[in-house]
Amino acid sequence: MIEYFIKGLLLSFSLIVAIGAQNLFILKQGILNNHIFWVCFVCFACDVLLMCFGIFGVGVFLADNKTITILLGLCGTCFVAWYGVSALISVYRWKSQTITNDNNPRMSLQKTIIQTLIVTLINPHVYIDSLIIIGAFGLSLNLNEKLCFAFGAVSASGIWFFSLGFLANKARKYFRNLKIWLAINIMVAIIMFNIAYGLLIFSIDTICSIN
Repeated sequence: MIEYFIKGLLLSFSLIVAIGAQNLFILKQGILNNHIFWVCFVCFACDVLLMCFGIFGVGVFLADNKTITILLGLCGTCFVAWYGVSALISVYRWKSQTITNDNNPRMSLQKTIIQTLIVTLINPHVYIDSLIIIGAFGLSLNLNEKLCFAFGAVSASGIWFFSLGFLANKARKYFRNLKIWLAINIMVAIIMFNIAYGLLIFSIDTICSIN
């Protein structure tokens, strides 16, 4: 059964490690020292629920439903493109400030959790990864194999989110320079537009496969 644990671990890592809206949000909260444990925990808990739903049943339905897959792809394109535009707007606005705890006061725990849930659950890309891709992989597995596969997948999620958040927190002193944040936001915009393009192509290919 260790084989399926490793498969789940590697597949989950390959999807989670890619830079996206959720990872960037965790990175920023770590740098700002903003309830980072709870940010990572909420992201991890959402992944556990979504991956388990995908592996143990919902993934079967979504994998066979092209309409929902297309809608998720198109919504994901819009969401990620909006995130990229927001990053460019930030570049324009940040002319005389740096991102530090001084001019970015710590949010309340409640507000932080709500924002984490929004970034996680309103992003259709999360559903494509956890429900469709990971869920589809588990279609051919028996119950014991699915349990090992699921444990490997959620383990990767926990390792990645908590490592990213707390490492960013330790390195926050290096991110007080405005030029660094301007460069980061430009890079974020480029990455987001690239992901949006990939999701758009994925949606178009799915539409074509119906015809």
